[in-house]
Amino acid sequence: MTGEAIIVVSGAVVTLTQLIKWSGLPDKLGPIAVLTLSLIGVAFWGWSSGDFTRTTSFTYFAGWIAVSTSAAGVYGFTRAGGEAVARMTSPPVGGAGQDITKKP
Repeated sequence: MTGEAIIVVSGAVVTLTQLIKWSGLPDKLGPIAVLTLSLIGVAFWGWSSGDFTRTTSFTYFAGWIAVSTSAAGVYGFTRAGGEAVARMTSPPVGGAGQDITKKP
């Protein structure tokens, strides 16, 4: 993918991500939605350009990462990630980490 193609696909994916966010997608599903929409956008662009070959596969991967990063910034990964960490629960009783660490 060229830089111009990445910008075009990023624009479409960022807009679609924003529309889905406004429709009420929970923040905890944001990372999966962004990665999936980015993959669909890059794959659709690759299909429309007709250039799926082994020699261009890394450029598609790099393009997918660039598009995902753009869409992640719009979705607010920092906020969504913090919420996921805040929801973590204690380990189950009898599991690892149940005992408090004591100094000898």
